[in-house]
Formats: sequence, C-alpha cells, structure tokens
Amino acid sequence: MRKEAIISNLMLMFFSISLILFLISFIYSSVKTNSLEDLTEEKQLHEISEKNFAALIDNMKDWENVEKEYLEFKDGIVLKFEDFSKFRKNLELLINRNSISKIDSRIEYKKAMKNEYIKVKISMKLSGTYEGFKKLIYEIGKIDKIVYFRSVKMTASGSGVRGDFKMEVYLVR
Repeated sequence: MRKEAIISNLMLMFFSISLILFLISFIYSSVKTNSLEDLTEEKQLHEISEKNFAALIDNMKDWENVEKEYLEFKDGIVLKFEDFSKFRKNLELLINRNSISKIDSRIEYKKAMKNEYIKVKISMKLSGTYEGFKKLIYEIGKIDKIVYFRSVKMTASGSGVRGDFKMEVYLVR
C-alpha cells in the first residue's frame, strides 16, 4: 500500500505541477496578448497625436506670419497719416485733369480699430462728362493704397453729368 500511496502522491504532484505550469503559461499568454493589443492601440493613439501636433505646428507657423503680414499690410497699402495731404492734392489733380469741376466736398475723420487707424470719409459733388468720370474712377482705382468707393451716383445734367462720390480711406500713424 505504501507503493501505491507514493505513486498516487507522485501522480498528484505531477498533475499539480502540470496544472500550475498550464495556468502560468495561460496567464503569460493572455498578458502578452493584452500587452500586444495595448501596444497596438497605444501606437495608433500616438500616431494620431503626432498628426494633431504636426497640424498645430503648421497652424502656429501661420499665426507667426500674421504679425509680419499685418505689418506689410499696414506699411504697404494703408495710407500713412503724413501722406494724406499728398493724397488729397493727387485727388484734386485727377479731378482737374479729367475736366471735372468740384461743386462741394466734405471730409470727416473718425478713429477706428482701437484708435490705430483713422477712418476718413470723403464726400464730393462733381460735375463733368461721363468720359471724365469714367477716367477718374479708373485712375483712383489705380492708386496703390486702399481707397474704398462707398457709392458713386451719377445723373444727367444738361450736356454733362453730375456725380455724387462717397469714398473712404484709412490712415495709419
């Protein structure tokens, strides 16, 4: 009976060791599988984060250029305050060169855009020929600074045309 007890104990011990090794290998393989899935998911999240970061960097580079572009705009195509009298003389010259006579004119000044600019409204009542008005509008449009036409109304008047011009110019100091 002693032999049988030893054999059954040995068999029980081998079975227990086998069961323990099986459980260890099962746990190891499931941890390894979960780790692989976690790593794959983490890799995908990392790739998405990298793409988002690259997009943010591009956006940031665009914003870095905003100040430079604004300064180019401000210095390039916005009329400087000290050049406004020259602009007015040039406008008078264009009016006279196109055989147009000025009946009345008004200029209004208003601070704009956080007091960084001065908005100048120019209203003029003019008289001349249609061809003269057409040339005047064309030549004002060729000015290399920003000049807005708010409205241009022309009406027939005898052998000529009367025009009511409303323009805006922004000045920067």
